[in-house]
Amino acid sequence: MTLNTKLVIVVRADLPAALAANAAAVLALSLGGRLPHPPAADAKDGSGERHAGLNPHPVPILSATADQLRDLHRSARADDDLITVGFNEVARQARTYHDYLAALAATPADEIDYVAVAAYGPRNRITALTKRLPLYAADAPVDARPDRTHRKAGLFPTAEDGRFSTPANVGERQLLHDMLRAQRHTLALKCAGIEEALARRTVPPSTLSLLGLVRHLADVERRWFRQVLAGQDAPPRFSSRTNPDGDFDDAVPEPTVIAAAHRAWHDEVTFADTFIADARDLDVEGNDAWRGTVSLRWVLVHLIEEYARHNGHADLLRERIDGTVGM
Repeated sequence: MTLNTKLVIVVRADLPAALAANAAAVLALSLGGRLPHPPAADAKDGSGERHAGLNPHPVPILSATADQLRDLHRSARADDDLITVGFNEVARQARTYHDYLAALAATPADEIDYVAVAAYGPRNRITALTKRLPLYAADAPVDARPDRTHRKAGLFPTAEDGRFSTPANVGERQLLHDMLRAQRHTLALKCAGIEEALARRTVPPSTLSLLGLVRHLADVERRWFRQVLAGQDAPPRFSSRTNPDGDFDDAVPEPTVIAAAHRAWHDEVTFADTFIADARDLDVEGNDAWRGTVSLRWVLVHLIEEYARHNGHADLLRERIDGTVGM
């Protein structure tokens, strides 16, 4: 069944799970009777038991700040093509529906704080209103605040940030090395100031975490510079044949684990930088079981690619932790 309409419920990000479930239930009951389409027909299971028909729309539960909820409610109500229901603090604190009506009548509109908002209507309209809101998570930090500036503007470094201000017309070795250092610095910035949250897996069901990325990239640097180019017997620090995802799966929030990850990454980066500086030229070669004969030039390009991809992961992980974007 292809649906041209969409239904979403957005709850305040700091709501505990029980209150979020209650708010979603209140809105689902309130909105359901207003929808133009009845639930789907009843169905039978393989044993012939009848099951009541359900509303065919998926119902994502998203989260937003109190300010975002107020703006969302205002914008959705202004669109005549949408059906919108808001669950506010006046209703949540009232003991009876009669008390709610009396309290609401005495509360100016600009003083009403929303607990949750449900909206139904054309898919493109609903998507435009909610596309930047994350899924609700019971363990989301209560102080998370999305950046209110234009998202693209936050991607450009400030004048004080020297990561991408290195010369753009220098020799190939320096150019590649500068770009690799910039990507490494970006990862370090993504991990700065949130030591206790580094191991949080904030985009389930993925097991990615910022700590896991540090451990993984330490092993990546170790492989290409120590093993392949320098020919050392240097097995991975955090993964193995029997535990190939150990770099991510074993990234636990213990001080010794976090310290070991930072130390390993800095050790591997130091070795790689020394190797790059001392190499005869970019045509220095090594042998890899995956790619065969590779040059230092190829390794540098590959490492820039590797970091750039994982820094994209780090963007989402960090934003989910404390709302920080850009950097």
